[in-house]
Amino acid sequence: MKRRHFLYIAGCLGLSGLAESRRIQPAFAGIESPFNPEKIVMQLDWKYNVQFAGVLLADYYDLYQKQGLAVEIRPGKPGVSATDRVVADPRTIACAEQDVILKAQASGKPIVAIAAMFQNSPLGLMSMPDRHIRRLRDLIGGRVGMHGATAEVMKWAMDCSHIEPGQIEIVPVSEDEKYDRLRSGDLDAVQCYAVDEPIGFAARTGIAPDVLKFGDYGYDTYVQVIFAHEKLLETEPETVRRFLQATFSGWKMAFQDRIEAAKIIVDYYAEPGGKYHNLDYQIRSLERVEPYVLGDLNPDDLGEIDGDRWQSVADQLAAYHIIDRIPALSKSLNRSFL
Repeated sequence: MKRRHFLYIAGCLGLSGLAESRRIQPAFAGIESPFNPEKIVMQLDWKYNVQFAGVLLADYYDLYQKQGLAVEIRPGKPGVSATDRVVADPRTIACAEQDVILKAQASGKPIVAIAAMFQNSPLGLMSMPDRHIRRLRDLIGGRVGMHGATAEVMKWAMDCSHIEPGQIEIVPVSEDEKYDRLRSGDLDAVQCYAVDEPIGFAARTGIAPDVLKFGDYGYDTYVQVIFAHEKLLETEPETVRRFLQATFSGWKMAFQDRIEAAKIIVDYYAEPGGKYHNLDYQIRSLERVEPYVLGDLNPDDLGEIDGDRWQSVADQLAAYHIIDRIPALSKSLNRSFL
């Protein structure tokens, strides 16, 4: 069922105060916009949750519609490559981490980064509080579980802390088993996303883990970077500008009332029965998301990417073999759409 259809039914039946508070209309009815509706797909790189609050609130409050855009938001799921989706359909805009975009660009994919929803990476490690892990060096002699392609990030952080290879054992671990192996003591720390997983771990176990952030150890990448096909940027720059304007207006709205924003996302976007379908979880997660979105920026400059920093991170990603080749900055990043 379409979200708008659900809202319409809920409003008619009195099932939702939120639905009753909105004036439900057919798509694009009565919109004061000089533009004809232009269809765009927004491909997220993970499931609906407050990590995408700006996008979801821009949809809920019709900010895209008021910019003359018909935006279909698609959640990410395992096996779906956001970069491949954009290459296959130039009218798709997507988000991904900086290293994912750089890898795709280095392989020749015609995509360009245009804005960043997170100014820093929430990637980190969580450990049991009785281990008293306060800094990376406290893990010397221990075992750290990492999954995906993040072992090189751990090596990067170790190098920045002058920890020799082998002083901390890096152990491959699946996402499904890492919580149990952490609790059992088999692992001293495991990879986590600091805005989300420590909250979920505490809810599941009743234990609030200690967290180290890789951003404190030199891993200064942009995250939830919005990117688009070269063709779309060349042929429809105003469409892209309007999309970004609505998106970051959505982020501002999310921070003006975090509880209401979280409630909207839980009620209308999060998968029923899934781990994100939990209001307290999403409120606490949005509180952690906010400093990553704001960074050191003025709120009016949300989404900005510093070109020198983008290039510096690319150089470091190549040095630690996280990417094979460094794309030219002029082809990799276009800051003119904000």
